[in-house]
Amino acid sequence: MHEPTGIEMVGQPMTACSGPVTATERRPPGAWNVLLRTEADIPLALAAMTIPEKVGQMVQADVSTASREDVREYRLGSITSTVPEGDLGTTAAWRELFDGYQSAALQTRTAIPVAVGIDAVHGHAYFDGESVILPHNIGLGATRNPALVGQLARVTARELSATGIRWTFSPTIAVARDIRWGRTYESFGEDVELQRMFASALVRGYQGRDPSADDAVGATAKHFIADGATNDGVDRGDATVSDADIRSMHLPGFVDAIDSGVISIMASFSSVNGEKVHGSRRLLTDLLKTELGFDGVVITDWEGVEMAGLTYRQSLAAGIDMFMLVKSWKSGLAEMIRLVETGEVPMARIDDAVTRILRMKLRLGLFERPFSSAACADAMGSQAHRDLARQAVRESLVLLKNEGGVLPLSRTRKVTVVGSHADDVAYQSGGWTKKWQGAQRDLYGHAARPIEGATSIVDGIRQVIGDDCVVDAGVDGFSDAADTVIVVVGETPYAEGVGDRAAEQLVLDEGQRELIARYHDAGKRVVTVLISGRPLLVAEQVEQSAAFVAAWLPGSEGRGIAEVLFGHYGFKGKLGFSWPRAVEQIPINVGDPDYDPLFEYGFGLTY
Repeated sequence: MHEPTGIEMVGQPMTACSGPVTATERRPPGAWNVLLRTEADIPLALAAMTIPEKVGQMVQADVSTASREDVREYRLGSITSTVPEGDLGTTAAWRELFDGYQSAALQTRTAIPVAVGIDAVHGHAYFDGESVILPHNIGLGATRNPALVGQLARVTARELSATGIRWTFSPTIAVARDIRWGRTYESFGEDVELQRMFASALVRGYQGRDPSADDAVGATAKHFIADGATNDGVDRGDATVSDADIRSMHLPGFVDAIDSGVISIMASFSSVNGEKVHGSRRLLTDLLKTELGFDGVVITDWEGVEMAGLTYRQSLAAGIDMFMLVKSWKSGLAEMIRLVETGEVPMARIDDAVTRILRMKLRLGLFERPFSSAACADAMGSQAHRDLARQAVRESLVLLKNEGGVLPLSRTRKVTVVGSHADDVAYQSGGWTKKWQGAQRDLYGHAARPIEGATSIVDGIRQVIGDDCVVDAGVDGFSDAADTVIVVVGETPYAEGVGDRAAEQLVLDEGQRELIARYHDAGKRVVTVLISGRPLLVAEQVEQSAAFVAAWLPGSEGRGIAEVLFGHYGFKGKLGFSWPRAVEQIPINVGDPDYDPLFEYGFGLTY
């Protein structure tokens, strides 16, 4: 077992969540799971478990398809949460929801607690209330500040703990090699140095010095392996890569995560040289478990077996330990029981998987304290958390152009603020916010969801320089009231393959391009702030702007952008991706032959 160590603190360290341990937080009296006090007790537990009990531990169902009674009847091992239905705007409501599932698990013969997990990839962004939405990884990579990023992981851990969730499916440590990929913004950058810089910081930040503590959560390194190297940037596609490239570019971040004690690793939807990762014994068992010595849980991605076109027998043989299932969890459970009962899958493989799952639950302290604690409730959306998030926004900003020293802007002169992204916190937060595809009304017809407690960019500017100095021109209006115009434009939110684009599509839309051109042609000093999950083809817009800032997907703390534009702080960010000057250059990565980007990897101006 790799013992996690502490992380360097930035500024004032946050205090641990504290509070009295109530009766409901103690081990349930007289439970069968009294056998499980340490990892040495796991063989005794396995010997006492039936096949359905063992296989049930290997199934992760979703709150949308599995009830508390289902947990009790089928002895399910885990629950994942997309966006729970109902009035769940408080930490107490979420704790009640997940404690209900825990109570059901403890009423089974084995009384093994469930592990509750969620995609908290940039803060507790699915929470209905005032959680802090952090910048996505592409912005964190630009900070080059692993100590700060470790502190942000602590923020997420505390806010998850406040709602009874003890496991996050993060960090993504993909090395994204093609910006056409819809998950580019989940990567820190195109080079392995950034994955190595941040993987350990995030794992140690989430799990803390003691993963069983009130304010710690289990981490999941994903997606194993080479998900950022698929041909043409196609999500869930095939990565044609040599073994040398895997080991030098795509593996080191996982090695660092394992050395930092990560409790779980998620298999990639994608393939490597034509072989589906979810069905690859070579990758999941021979490389990950045997060569790297990973003793935690290997979990599928969302319905990963079915989506990869594999069978449960193939994935079990490959080394999958837990199956993230949504609609198919009952049929998947039944099929795995059948495979064991018929001998098509050996009991040794099932025992290995369940051993890893029980080990994870022991390390998370779920046997000692299966129920949630209110100790972190006051941390949700706290000012301390927002201050750290705002610091991350400031340090993530990359100044690409500053002609004539137009920045920093005066705090006493009027400025026009305009653009589709100037007053839209859903746009500035991106995907995986409140819903899978983001908080706006999406292509599936899901209604927009509010982001409580968030500050838009224009509101942040008002806070910094005052209402009297701000001329709000809306989404696409024109104002002649000020010489300087801040134009805030960019991509609309997306997640996963929904965000895959052809190279020629990586442009601002026509209205946004016209807006920048109109103010430029009117003789205004245009300061363009780009909100995006990747570099875009904006050479013409850079030329038309006096200053150009890559702000990525900053999250809920829009004031951080204003504080840098108006000189409270300087620019620190450096590009984690090479910025193409023309469509023909895509994909482009540092070290390519004839490397000639618009802005190089690592570029970033300062005041």
